[in-house]
Amino acid sequence: MKQKYLILRNDEKNELIIKEFLEINKEIFSLVCEETYNNNDIESAVAKGEKHLVSVLRTDNIYPVGLYADKLAESIIRMYGTGHKEPIKLFFDDAISFSKKKEDSIDLEDVEDKIPGDDELFEDDFDDHKILKNVCSIKVADDEIDDEVLDSEEEN
Repeated sequence: MKQKYLILRNDEKNELIIKEFLEINKEIFSLVCEETYNNNDIESAVAKGEKHLVSVLRTDNIYPVGLYADKLAESIIRMYGTGHKEPIKLFFDDAISFSKKKEDSIDLEDVEDKIPGDDELFEDDFDDHKILKNVCSIKVADDEIDDEVLDSEEEN
């Protein structure tokens, strides 16, 4: 799926508008969501950092995935930091965005070397472990406790 985001800053109305578009047909995008934020709320969130801004940007209507939310936040921080008033367009292609390997991910070969084989999963290795037997008895008390029973248990 391909998505476009349009970020518009309107200082006259003291607002920031984010429009989300989805590709419905080859190179034809349709508006699926438009969210309006108060500039003061955005400026306050920008001052608190990217993570706080992402939480402000996510609403019931618009909830971009982490990767996209981070890029939106970076663009908005840059927009408010430089006083940039021109609209910002962001384009995302899920097929490309989520197929890229992250540098900090574990190599598949490393993981495959650690996976036990079928034979290892069903091996009987109880000989290597000691089995502890329960030598305590458990008594279930009746609703009324006899003083004699309590006295005899204290003696043991």
